Amino acid sequence: MRKKFPKSGNQELIKSNNPSMAKIKLYSIISLILIMVGSGVSYWTSQRISFYTSGLMETQDILQRTSELYATILERETNIRGFVITGDEDFLSFYRQSLVDAQLLLDQLKGLTNENPVQRENLIKLEALIKERVEVFELTVNYYQQNGSLEGFVSPNRVNSALDRYKQIKMVVTDINDEENRVFVEKNRSLLNNINALPFIVGMISLFSISVGFITLFSIFHYNKAQQIAAKRIQNYQEKLQDQLYLLDDSNKELEQFAYVASHDLQEPLRKITAFSDLLIEQYSDKIEGEGELYLDRITVAANRMRRLITDLLEYSRAGRENSEKEVEIDLSSIAENVVDDLEIAIHEKKAEVTIGPLPTVLGKETELRQVFQNLISNALKFSKPDIPPQIEIKSVSATQDEVLEYPMLDPDLEYYKITVQDNGIGFDEGYAEKIFAIFQRLHGRDVFEGTGIGLSISKKIIEKYKGTIYASSEKDHGSVFTILLPVITS
Repeated sequence: MRKKFPKSGNQELIKSNNPSMAKIKLYSIISLILIMVGSGVSYWTSQRISFYTSGLMETQDILQRTSELYATILERETNIRGFVITGDEDFLSFYRQSLVDAQLLLDQLKGLTNENPVQRENLIKLEALIKERVEVFELTVNYYQQNGSLEGFVSPNRVNSALDRYKQIKMVVTDINDEENRVFVEKNRSLLNNINALPFIVGMISLFSISVGFITLFSIFHYNKAQQIAAKRIQNYQEKLQDQLYLLDDSNKELEQFAYVASHDLQEPLRKITAFSDLLIEQYSDKIEGEGELYLDRITVAANRMRRLITDLLEYSRAGRENSEKEVEIDLSSIAENVVDDLEIAIHEKKAEVTIGPLPTVLGKETELRQVFQNLISNALKFSKPDIPPQIEIKSVSATQDEVLEYPMLDPDLEYYKITVQDNGIGFDEGYAEKIFAIFQRLHGRDVFEGTGIGLSISKKIIEKYKGTIYASSEKDHGSVFTILLPVITS
């Protein structure tokens, strides 16, 4: 067999070739060492990436369980109200089950946040607040079972105390989510740093190894073979990791949307139930007749709507990353009218006037588009002037080509609807027109206007999901106009 490095039989030539062979061996060893070091560093970096990925998944798990815990708290409130209104013992069964579910979720959160002292402190506060609230519920149930009604039990002090405890629970849940989002940002930054460093580290070591390996065909052959295998593995791992990041991002968006719906959209149906329940108790506690039947009917309708909404939300949270709702043609006029009906109490209290012009039919999901209008109309009511009744006008026209071209994310070959929600409220400085759509960004303190600061950011994500855009224009003390551009349905 022919040798790879043929040598002459002349001993002087052999001796003269020995140094070259020694260098080849040295370079081969260096190449091998570099490959081993590169593999070790790559493995270490991969382990770090796996570690931070697991941390992100754990953070997602905490956010999801926090949302589920808050949902059980809302469910508990609803069941107690249902029991004292109807006397139906089934509500108590649901209430007892919600206690078990809440405790299970609390225990799970304690285990997941055991290494975070801030979250441990938050969970201690939350558990204490929930315990106090449950004690009040138990007193309410016992009193109702003994007396057949809550007459003599409900007082302004009890009502104020209940509202105060509920707000405290909501604040603690918000603190838990804020802390977990902070942890998420830190872990995500570390993950990205490791991902960005991995190709650089491997590339530098590989380049040097290739340069050294060029001295001998043997080194080139074996190095290239090993490098191809390693590169393929790294590419596959990066692709899988990128897919996991996309799934994690989608899941986090769904969790944000769910938390927003649970903390915002449910408030109006609950307020309606509460308002009509108070009327029923105050005016018709002895005998339901006359207008009392009307109030009872309206309570029933609102309660059924609330029950459906809660059921949909719970199913949505259990669905995980998959949303089974299909995109269909949605009549925005019907959506807007339903939202106005849900906000009837707030509209009446503000003496607001809501005008809905003809709105188009677009392609989307009813739950998401309903949420957009819920956010915009609720904000128009919330940020109204205290001494002037709100005037809210919702209308639609066709967007011009120039308007479409102003936004690079829109397809200039498509036609778009231009839907506007205009109010006469307090407005805002035009310089904040972009900032208000950023998550958790608020132009006013929580002591002035309530809210979480994510409503408009969620609306923006929904509209952009349907290949549209949303923007705002305003002048302080002269109202605001929120404009939505959505593509026209093509045949």
